[in-house]
Amino acid sequence: KINAWTVVPCTDDITNVLPSTWAFKVKRYPDGTVKKFKGRFCARGDKQIQGVDFFETYSPVVQWTTICLMLVLECILGLCSKQGDITCAFLHASLGKDEAVYIEMPQGFKQYDKNGKPKVLKLNRMLYGLEKLERYGLQQSQLDPCLFIGSRVICIVYVDDLLFWSPKEEYINELGECLRAEEVELEEEGNAAGFLGVQLHRDKATGHIHMTQEGLIKRIIEALELDM
Repeated sequence: KINAWTVVPCTDDITNVLPSTWAFKVKRYPDGTVKKFKGRFCARGDKQIQGVDFFETYSPVVQWTTICLMLVLECILGLCSKQGDITCAFLHASLGKDEAVYIEMPQGFKQYDKNGKPKVLKLNRMLYGLEKLERYGLQQSQLDPCLFIGSRVICIVYVDDLLFWSPKEEYINELGECLRAEEVELEEEGNAAGFLGVQLHRDKATGHIHMTQEGLIKRIIEALELDM
């Protein structure tokens, strides 16, 4: 569906084939409980040479000051919030026509040509597809490139984690449906109760939001074998 790569023979004109690796991770809720187990097939980009294999790098990471500002506005304006997660966030934009990146096939899935030489993967996709947010009227902020502001919805992006704010939850739901129609695999997770390992506790009586990291603190105490 995403068409992330094409399996091709490793011909003599392919001079640089990047190693590949599997990365396994346990993703947790802010309180430390297990949310899901993730397996990610990765290209060893650290083996690329800057100025030869690539000329710039970019990862959409919102500033914490922007997150805090939006939480303040949520309290003051009484905004609805919702958290989202994009599956395979790295694979929603096509690689340029003049860019050719080849990587080894993953362990357990290798294929060989008729001469017994391992085939390789030619990447078709590599960068983030944030332009799809702009397609639906959200403009990228000049102060923080990971802040997208629309007339009805505001969104911040931290790699594959998103937070949405709006006066009405239905506006956020409509945007989510539009993104999924564009084959963006967006998983909505209800109101923003936690983000990047930080728990967000909302006090309905006062309208305040309290930020804690109990799960991280507990894991640090256990790892250092400290007494509570």
